[in-house]
Amino acid sequence: MKRDLGNRTDMDDTQLLQRKLHRAQGLVCLYRWCLIAALLVIGVLTALLLFAKAPQLGRAILINDQVVAMVRSEKAAMAVRERLLAQASGGGSGQATFREKWEDVTRPVENGKLLSVSEAVAVLKPKVTVVKEAFAIENAGVQLVIVPTKETALNVLDRLKVRYAAPTDAVVRATKLRPEPTIRPCTAVPSQILTDEAEAAARLNSARTQPETHRVRKGEYPEKIAAQHGLTLAEFRQLNPELAGKELRVGQNVNVLSRTPGLMVVTVKECVTTEQVPPPVKRSVSKTMPKGAKKTISPGKPGHKRIRWEITMHNDREVGRRSLSEETVAEAEPQEVLIGTGSDTP
Repeated sequence: MKRDLGNRTDMDDTQLLQRKLHRAQGLVCLYRWCLIAALLVIGVLTALLLFAKAPQLGRAILINDQVVAMVRSEKAAMAVRERLLAQASGGGSGQATFREKWEDVTRPVENGKLLSVSEAVAVLKPKVTVVKEAFAIENAGVQLVIVPTKETALNVLDRLKVRYAAPTDAVVRATKLRPEPTIRPCTAVPSQILTDEAEAAARLNSARTQPETHRVRKGEYPEKIAAQHGLTLAEFRQLNPELAGKELRVGQNVNVLSRTPGLMVVTVKECVTTEQVPPPVKRSVSKTMPKGAKKTISPGKPGHKRIRWEITMHNDREVGRRSLSEETVAEAEPQEVLIGTGSDTP
């Protein structure tokens, strides 16, 4: 009996110990969660404090390395760029870009505000120049016309050649442009790019003038410089109004115009013409007619011949013609004339 009582007492002590252990484990778990919660609160408060002190960031748009506008994000900067290109490019083929250097980077916002896309477009529009990929038709390095594509350039040159094509009664044997132009890729402001092929061909025919400077050499005077550049003295003085009443100095720069001729179309064609052949004169003498008197016995009849010509044209002006062959179509009948050889007195 005493043994049973001892065993029961040991079991009660064991259960009591287990309950205390479970209570201690619960307290440890509670303390752990409290610690985690405290650490989270400290982390959030620290992040809020750092965020409050951190500078605001934006996307700076730089033109030629100068900050021109600040927008909210890289996406907004891209939208500004695309809108500027779309407004000025005017559609059509050819990649549009800016003549100026464009760059956008993330930077702190300092003493300024973040612009909307529309506001940034308005600020940047006068500060950038949109250019497009195109092709220039050149003469001696001078751009005569600028067109969208190389195919357009070739079409324009072909159109210029046929502009002075022969009429239906002639056959064109050869056509070339003088001087021979070159086609080169370039970039140009969209307003300079011609899309009308007929207009571009017309401009190729026209002479060009562009301003240049001339450095005065020893022995030169206004009249001589003007003559060298195909100018009249009045034109030279109009280009240099500040020189009125002053003498030229050696080494001084003066304004002149450089004249570049347009392209000339050289066309070689063949044509056939029918021309009248005057009747030959057959003379006979008559002793019964006074000396020197003439009398037409038969008026004759003109003949006709067909001539094949090779004609050289500079644009629409004929500069040379040579006969390739002749063919008689109708023989001329001679005109018969009597010439008197008799005495002047009856």
